[in-house]
Amino acid sequence: MIGSSEAHSEAEASNAESFYAADRRIGCVFGAMSLTATQVSAGTLIGTIGIHYAVGVSFGLVWLGIWAGWVASLLFVGPQLRARGGITVSEFLSARFDGDNEVVGGTTAALVSVIYLVYTTAQYVAGAVVLDAVFGVPRVLGIAAFAAVALSYTLVGGIRLSIYSDAVQVATLLLGVAAAAVVGVAETGGAGALIDAAAAIDPALLSATSAPALTTGLALSFGFGIAVAPYELSRVYAMRDPETVKRAIPISIAIQAVIAVCILTLGLLARVRFPGLADPDASVVRLALDLFGPAVGLLLLGAVVAAVLSTVDSVLLVTSAAVAHDIYERTLPAVGLVPEPTPAGVRRVSRIATVGAAVVPAALAVNPGPLGGVVQLIVALYTSVLGSTLFVPVLGGLHWDAATGGGALAGVVVGFLTATAWQVLTEVWKVGALGSLTALDPVVPGVGASAVAFVAVSLADDSRLGSG
Repeated sequence: MIGSSEAHSEAEASNAESFYAADRRIGCVFGAMSLTATQVSAGTLIGTIGIHYAVGVSFGLVWLGIWAGWVASLLFVGPQLRARGGITVSEFLSARFDGDNEVVGGTTAALVSVIYLVYTTAQYVAGAVVLDAVFGVPRVLGIAAFAAVALSYTLVGGIRLSIYSDAVQVATLLLGVAAAAVVGVAETGGAGALIDAAAAIDPALLSATSAPALTTGLALSFGFGIAVAPYELSRVYAMRDPETVKRAIPISIAIQAVIAVCILTLGLLARVRFPGLADPDASVVRLALDLFGPAVGLLLLGAVVAAVLSTVDSVLLVTSAAVAHDIYERTLPAVGLVPEPTPAGVRRVSRIATVGAAVVPAALAVNPGPLGGVVQLIVALYTSVLGSTLFVPVLGGLHWDAATGGGALAGVVVGFLTATAWQVLTEVWKVGALGSLTALDPVVPGVGASAVAFVAVSLADDSRLGSG
């Protein structure tokens, strides 16, 4: 019986490692490209170009926050998590804090799955908007197409095929934005002519400080979120070893830097060539249709499609891992709600969860109904919620020996609730009593409250155990 149980556990670990961690065989180049693919979403191609259209070069400073998050991951998170093994962030927190009860890991997995399910909705909507505007594809069909394509290769190949497809998608994305930027600048008369034309429209477009509240808030939000984002770290778990992680992250930052320059350039190009757009998010479509020839225009649209798919496939796997591996395989048996699952059962739930992670957001995107407001709230809060929920517990778990399970649970729950409540108070209810504090991004009070709860409860637990 003991030998059978050990073989059962080894089979489960092998199945999970193959589907969710590619048997730990991903090298630094493919790892770097996959990290880039998860970072650059539809929001980057559509929303960021639109913001550059509206505020100019200053929004580029947000990338400094993103790269600071990557550096934090490089120094304090990624290699350390890879050295510990495992498959998910929730699994690490569970192994570090839970013992036999799986409370911290299960709670974290549940929150992560909800956040990512709703976040995927925005990716579908962004991609479908582009297909509709360019090719006249109805929104329902566009959403279904993105869901079907991402699901088809993710379900079959797990994270291995997802990472290899990420490499193709990043190459497509780089080629698209670089070609569009080079051709656009040339047609404008060169970089100097583009700068002069932007200054003639509004000198603030060339100011690095024209939108300080927007750039600072988003830089902090992305920085805290990127350092511990589960769909970024899912790629870390698939790499060969901690040294591979240390090489992959700087390569990814370099690729992102090229993309950032191209996106900034495209935003200025759109502003100069189409200065009267009512909706800045339409910049990409206008550039593709009206400024570039068919070849470059299609490359730019291909970059948008690649950005959508590279984000969706990552989120499908993270959500699937949270539901199947963290909740079904670990949490539910630990609390006695289901018997110990078989490897076949885990595989079945994993596939079902992957399909659900694709289908549920597609349904929300087609007809959000009364959930529409919730969807928009969570999309707006996405990186702030991730950073507020996970940053302190993950770093504390890795680097503070005195941290306790109670402290970790408090940090996760308090961070999540604080960031969400702050957004509701400042943006939904418009509570004026907070005064100038309303300019703070939710990640600031979220991470702060999480840290206070994490440290206070951990110290209280240690004191109680010491007195006992």
